Amino acid sequence: MGVLDGLSFKQAFATLVIALGVGLGISGWELYAEYQRLHARTLQSTQDDLQLVRGLAIEAAYQLSADLAGEVVGGLFRAEAVTEVRLLDNFGGNLGHMVRAKTVSPMPDTAERLFGDVTRHRQTLESRAPDGSLTTVGTLELTLDSNTLMNSWLSQVTATIWSGAVRATLLCVLMVAVFYILITKPLLRISAAIGRVDPSKPGAALVSLPRHHDRDELGLLVGNVNAMLTGAQSNLDARDKAEGELASLARTLERRVAERTAELAREKEGVERALAQLNIANAELERASRDINDGIRYASRIQTALLPDQGALAGLVDELAIGWQPLDMVGGDYYWAGTFGNRGVIAVMDCTGHGVPGAFMTAVVASSFSRVLHHHGHDDPAEILTQLNRLVKSALRQDRETAVSNDGLDAGICVIDRGSGTVTWAGANLPLLVGKGGEIELLRGDRMSLGYQDSPEDYRFTSHQLACEPGTAFYLFTDGVIDQVGGENRRLFGRRRLQQMLAENADRPLTEQMDLLFQRLGQWRGDERRRDDMTFVAFRPLSAG
Repeated sequence: MGVLDGLSFKQAFATLVIALGVGLGISGWELYAEYQRLHARTLQSTQDDLQLVRGLAIEAAYQLSADLAGEVVGGLFRAEAVTEVRLLDNFGGNLGHMVRAKTVSPMPDTAERLFGDVTRHRQTLESRAPDGSLTTVGTLELTLDSNTLMNSWLSQVTATIWSGAVRATLLCVLMVAVFYILITKPLLRISAAIGRVDPSKPGAALVSLPRHHDRDELGLLVGNVNAMLTGAQSNLDARDKAEGELASLARTLERRVAERTAELAREKEGVERALAQLNIANAELERASRDINDGIRYASRIQTALLPDQGALAGLVDELAIGWQPLDMVGGDYYWAGTFGNRGVIAVMDCTGHGVPGAFMTAVVASSFSRVLHHHGHDDPAEILTQLNRLVKSALRQDRETAVSNDGLDAGICVIDRGSGTVTWAGANLPLLVGKGGEIELLRGDRMSLGYQDSPEDYRFTSHQLACEPGTAFYLFTDGVIDQVGGENRRLFGRRRLQQMLAENADRPLTEQMDLLFQRLGQWRGDERRRDDMTFVAFRPLSAG
């Protein structure tokens, strides 16, 4: 008997054909599904990005601001698949434009056919006038690289093909090994034993029963062969008796098979019920997780809408740089900037906690701060802090003995008076850095927080009036900037390093100083995870005149 005629080879060949057929079908379906997901995800992600920067793009086009347009274009250009971003005003002029070369793909024509319909995006920017009419102020154009998308999909194709081939090979090897051990090898032994039987004395050498096969078909085969050999040695009565015993054995085996089949059916039914319950529980968990994440993302948009834009102090400051980076999608840091005639107010606040609890606190603080500015004045930052302390305690009902919470905030407020050429500052557990002549001076605020149960309502904060000499820079920041662990000895970044870095880069624009600071903080942390929200605000007032 040749190798190709053996049961092991036939089993291996049949297993390989089935595995390859099933594997190719599953792999093809997976690759098509991955293409659909990548296609839909790319389209949705791009539309989300465009919608996210739409407000800022409209503002840039409306104000014809190249700096603001550069931020919009630069933010969109960070995506790896983006090859070109252009922000045009309504006259067709370029406000911002970035472009990079397309990546190399082995199948550029196929890439265009598969992903060409999601690579070009154009969004008309419209501004709503007070009377409710819409005016076109510009156009935002974005182009994706179909080769980059194609390469990403090809990577998945390669991985899927290799994994399918490995699975088919392993399945074939395992099936052949199991088939040989359980069937082919015992059959060879039984065949050899039968070949050694003496025809003249068939009952003298019975076939040995293979180990562990006493209750399966091979055991039954050996029993039948031995019964036949024994029957050849017996008379008709003995043979009839052997046939009766064989029939009884068959009935017993049939009953046992039926009992085992029923038992397996019951076990299968129990497993199916458990799997169904598990699938229901997983679906509930996925739905709950999706609802929570959707709620947090929506809360992030609401919290971002509460923040003022960077043009709020136009006419009062020469430069303004604002960095707001919550630890999670939402955070507990809040800043505000606005003008009242010849005066401007800049405030930075660090509320209790971060994430969703911190975001709730910022909503309470934002409402209370607005009431203070519009009902209690905006001239004296110390008075603003006093009134904010009272309103937050009242809003959280922490002015009562039965209060169940104890939350609050730290804050720093600057009032810019262009007429007098001064900046008045007051702080509640937050400092102010003043940059002048290449040196950074630290001004400490009052050692008193706002809104907590033990924050006295009648506490009077201290105001500091500072002259606005040409080129003077002012820096407000929350604890999240300096309380970052890193370095070789895993220490806090600290105020001293912050002052040193600002002093070393004092001749640079404020926005560039802020970018260098955040870059340095990232290097300082290394693999260490951030622990708090970060807010950094820097401004240079215009000279009095």
